[in-house]
Parts: sequence; C-alpha cells; structure tokens
Amino acid sequence: MRMKTNISILLLFLASSVCAQTEQTPSSLLPAAPSSVPRFEETISVHDLRIPPKAVKELQRSQNALQSGDARSSARHLERALQIYPDYLEAHNALGARYIELAEYEKAAAEFQKAIAIDPLVSQPWNNLSVAFFLQQRYGDAESAARRALNLAPQHATARYMLGAILATEQRNPEEAIGLLRQTKLEFADARLLLAQILLRRGAARDAEEELRGYLALPDAPKRQNVERWLARLTQTPTTNAPAQPNTP
Repeated sequence: MRMKTNISILLLFLASSVCAQTEQTPSSLLPAAPSSVPRFEETISVHDLRIPPKAVKELQRSQNALQSGDARSSARHLERALQIYPDYLEAHNALGARYIELAEYEKAAAEFQKAIAIDPLVSQPWNNLSVAFFLQQRYGDAESAARRALNLAPQHATARYMLGAILATEQRNPEEAIGLLRQTKLEFADARLLLAQILLRRGAARDAEEELRGYLALPDAPKRQNVERWLARLTQTPTTNAPAQPNTP
C-alpha cells in the first residue's frame, strides 16, 4: 500500500513541510495500517548554523525528488545529508517519513528516535514515532510516544488523534478515546469511524449512526461505500445485535 506525496495536508504541521499521506485499507475502518494515520511533518522549526551547506543541499535535493514522486531517491539524498552531518535533526525526521512511504517501518522508527535523541523537546519526531510504532502494531510504544508528543504540544491535533486511534485499536480507556476523537473529527474524518466503533461497543447505536452520517456528509469521504453499507446494516439490525463494523471484502 503506497502513500501519496503531497505538499500541504494533514501531516504533522509546520509551515513549508513536505508531506506524505496514506490510503485506507479496504478491509478495515480502524487505522491499523498506513490508512487513516496522519501524514508526516518533516520541517523542524529549529535552525542550526553548524549544519554544513552540503548537507542542506542534500535535504533540498531530497525534497525535489519527493515532489517528483521518487521516494527512494529522496531517501538517498537524506542518507547522504546524514553522512555529512549525523546530528541533522530535520534530516533524520524527514528520512523517517521517507522510510514510512517505502514501508520500512522499523528503519523509520529508528530515524525518529535519532531525531529525538538530538532534541527530545521537539514534538514532531515524537508524533511521527507514534505513527511508525502504530504501523508495526506496537501499540504500547505508540501510545507512549503519542502521550509524550501531547505533553510537549497539548493543542496538537495530530497527537490527540493518534492517541485516540491507538486507544480505540487497543479497546482501552474508551472515555479518553471518545474525548480525543471528538476533539479531532473536524481535522481527521476517520475519527468519526473510530468513534462509531467505540460507541457501538458501548451500546450507543444511535450516537454511532450519527457519526457515520456525519462522515457521509463529507463531500470527499473516501470510504463512502463501506460506510453506507455499515450504516444500512445498523439501521436494519436490532441494537443489541448491531455489528461493530461492516463485513467488507
């Protein structure tokens, strides 16, 4: 499953960041694969005058390659930048995002951890690390990283969404998960689907139906057909027997 290259949407936010978004797996409405996870913020607002110009040039070449759709070449330029200057936090963070796009999740996590080691008070690598762990189904580690990101940037919508998604996937702390997902459903459409899952498990079928209808009201809902089938099944099934999610192919 391939991640789309983009220049502006929901990754972890910083102005002028180059981003990558993922597609949803057709068989699941939970973000257990590169599906409803956020895109990656790659530009860190920390400028180090010690960074050699050659390393900066490799970062620029990496961004150009990414914009051309060549993730592998983009990664190679970042690897060269880090050979020149191993403490280049922004390059480690960007290389982790590139490895995510190439489905090399363990390598991605390692790069985000290297960025964190350089400056543990920068929130973006913690956010990205939570996504990398999530994609490896290392939910405990993903939760720890997401909570750390949220502690550093309490108003960060991506960290809130990721923590809510992790808790929903683990089926833990439903009240906390509901609060986090409700706070982020305007930024992340899939938050409504995760909310519906939790609400159904708690027997709140009507509230779940409302979330699904809210999702279907979006003009560009990518999972429209699956959600329509799910909603139809809910409205035709007694509440006590309502399925938690649709039977998709």
